[in-house]
Amino acid sequence: MNRLRNEIRRYVREIENVLKHPKTTEEVTRCIEEFYKITVGHKPTIQTKFKDICFVREVFLSEFYPTILHVLIQTLKVEWFSNPDHKRLSEVFDKSFTDGDAAGAFTVLIRSVDNLDVSFKLNKCVSLLEKFLDDHGLFQIIQTACKTAPDSSLDFVLEDLISLIATLPDKTANKLQLQNSEKFYPQQYIPLLCDEMMQVLRNLHQKIYSSQDIHLEFVSRVIGKVCVSGHAGTVCESLVPHLERAVREDYIWCRITERIVTGVPDRCLECTLTSLLSKITWYGLVEMLIGGSVTKKPKIQYLLCTKLIFHRHSQEIYLLQNIMGYLGSSHTRKPLFIKVMRELLTVWADSSAVRHTSVEQHLYITKALLIGLGFLKESDKAGIRDDFLQLLMPGIQCHIGSSDQKVRIIGMVLAEMMSAILDPKGQQLKFEFPRDDEVNYLVSLTLPPEDPGLQNLVMEMSSVHITPVLDDEAGLKTKPNDIDQGCLNIEPDLDSDDDLVPYDMSNDTEFTKVKQPKYIRECMEGLINTDEPNRLEMYLGVTEALIRKNPDGLTEIAEEFTKILLHLSDRHSLKDFVSLRFKSLVALAVQAPKQVSRYLTSQFYERNYNLSQRLDILEVLGAAAQELSQPVDSKQSMEQERLSYKLAPTDSGHSSDGWREIVKQRVESKTRRFPKGATKEVVATKNRFGLVAGCFFYPLMANFDRKENTFDMMAEDSLILARLVYTLGVIIYAAINTQAVKQMANRLLEFLWIIRFHSDVKVRHAALFAISMVILSVPGHILLADLQSEVMETKRWLEDVMERDVNTESKKLAIQSLVLLENVIKQEFTKGANLT
Repeated sequence: MNRLRNEIRRYVREIENVLKHPKTTEEVTRCIEEFYKITVGHKPTIQTKFKDICFVREVFLSEFYPTILHVLIQTLKVEWFSNPDHKRLSEVFDKSFTDGDAAGAFTVLIRSVDNLDVSFKLNKCVSLLEKFLDDHGLFQIIQTACKTAPDSSLDFVLEDLISLIATLPDKTANKLQLQNSEKFYPQQYIPLLCDEMMQVLRNLHQKIYSSQDIHLEFVSRVIGKVCVSGHAGTVCESLVPHLERAVREDYIWCRITERIVTGVPDRCLECTLTSLLSKITWYGLVEMLIGGSVTKKPKIQYLLCTKLIFHRHSQEIYLLQNIMGYLGSSHTRKPLFIKVMRELLTVWADSSAVRHTSVEQHLYITKALLIGLGFLKESDKAGIRDDFLQLLMPGIQCHIGSSDQKVRIIGMVLAEMMSAILDPKGQQLKFEFPRDDEVNYLVSLTLPPEDPGLQNLVMEMSSVHITPVLDDEAGLKTKPNDIDQGCLNIEPDLDSDDDLVPYDMSNDTEFTKVKQPKYIRECMEGLINTDEPNRLEMYLGVTEALIRKNPDGLTEIAEEFTKILLHLSDRHSLKDFVSLRFKSLVALAVQAPKQVSRYLTSQFYERNYNLSQRLDILEVLGAAAQELSQPVDSKQSMEQERLSYKLAPTDSGHSSDGWREIVKQRVESKTRRFPKGATKEVVATKNRFGLVAGCFFYPLMANFDRKENTFDMMAEDSLILARLVYTLGVIIYAAINTQAVKQMANRLLEFLWIIRFHSDVKVRHAALFAISMVILSVPGHILLADLQSEVMETKRWLEDVMERDVNTESKKLAIQSLVLLENVIKQEFTKGANLT
């Protein structure tokens, strides 16, 4: 055998010398034909110089075949393919790559494409690679690799081949760029690779039926490598539908898929398993595809029970349904399922986790709990009821106390569903919150999903229409009674009063004996006496109009009037009570800003007020600041200027003129007229808010960190703190273009520096909003000169929020603030460059 190997080695050197130093093209053709004969093996029509052609072919393909192919590419000439007389040479050249060892040819072609410069050789290699894929070369590679067990000594060679198969789209895209072939695009190459693997798996399935051994490690490693290369979604979209149909038909397919999934290397298992579980359409198929591997392989157990639930979140609901359904649908995995449910509820109920995790992650955990509730059986509920309800109660408290409305709704939904499912006969928890589509969707997750395969079968059966065959005589016969009833369809009770159209009562006014007040003091007295609902409704409805109509002398009674309105409560459930009261308070603050702002800011930190009244104070101050900052408009509103064109009823004799009038009015309404004279100059108006901005702003920051028995903004009453910061941002924006805005911005940045790391996400959102208002309100030259140190510190904090904050909304607000700040810096430097 050694002598034969030496002869083969000597023959290979002869081929290399002929190819590198050819005398004629015929000599090259004969050399390549001899090489091709050894490549394809012994056949009766082929005469070679070796007698034991089978052994020679085996040694040649395993040791020398890639070397000769590499020499062929290096010595390739354009004349071999451009000259029609060399047709035989071009055919044998191509067959040497396509009919030999598929793995060796594929490796040589990929490396040549990666290393060659732009030339005819590169184009030829690309063409051969395309032909290789069209001739099912990948199928040959996978089929050959699955025939024998992998040799550990050649593991590095196998790993290199797998890497080339998985990264072909990336390598060709980097090399060919715009000249890349569509067959190498991931959208086409990955489905082709999956189809070839499925064909190999079908052949292996037949071998199992024939009681033959198979080896699936190569398939597992290829799938894992392709998934970790970034094509996990495409791989599972191509493989999962075929595998789902296969495992429903045959148990052997279940064993094959389980071996493939468990054989994926650990470094590739996470992305593979995540994509697989996201594409499986029903949780019942998960056990068919991965078997009981969660109890056998620690890596899979860690992924399914810990990482994919607690450390990640996804929008794919199939992922959670498949994980929780897989764990909860078998008695062998039931202890693991109960353990996961308890850990989920513990994390869900932890107040620290609620504050420091994103809303998306918390919603993901909530969905997992809701899905898991649907897989609890009565025997399971009896053992966990007390433990779970005890864990649930503190979780309800921290959710309801959250300043984020979405978190509150999440807590109330889970509390209602868990109490109803775990203890259906006990006292149920009921909360008042809007039952919108998102809430209904969360509730629907407690119902285990049905098998879509059965649903598709039912739909197919229902779409089948059976047409009865009727005799001619039976088809022509009709009943005279049916014709009479169809023709004489007379509706009974034509004189019924139900057909009368009711009168339009929308514009009717209710008659009341209460007289409308004409003076402000009279209105104040009426609002103090709240025993009569009709009187209170009448007086409150005209309060705003009276205040704006009679501003004279209002400063003397503004504080008392504000006190009355602030303490006014809706005892009679009046219509539009909240909006009317709010508008009246805003009107007072606009007409008498110093007196009203002094009173409201002094009362904000007092003890005898509830949270709702404190929020009302902040909303009134913010709305009044915005209105005071706007110029007074003496003109009529746009709605009054636009007159509606109403057509008067015309006689039938003048109908010919009516359409002309209609067309004329429509043309006039859509015609824009441009005056020829000079445009009117914009008249500057005084900013009414500039003189009173400090009265609105500074007192609100005086005692924010003071702790009272019933009021602590830095702790449980952080909702008020967030609203306070929002209001400060609105007030400083209302003070734009005033002299006081510089000092206000300096104080606000110092104030925000204290609360920038607050545990409540709403407070952090408010701080980011206020920073944006500072950037928009303060002139750029002041920000970069007088407030430079504060602005730079704020900039570094914004960058830290953008990179490290777990909340998505916080990152968005930080990015917006940074963009605003960068625009201001660019504008200032542009102005400086223009001046120089």
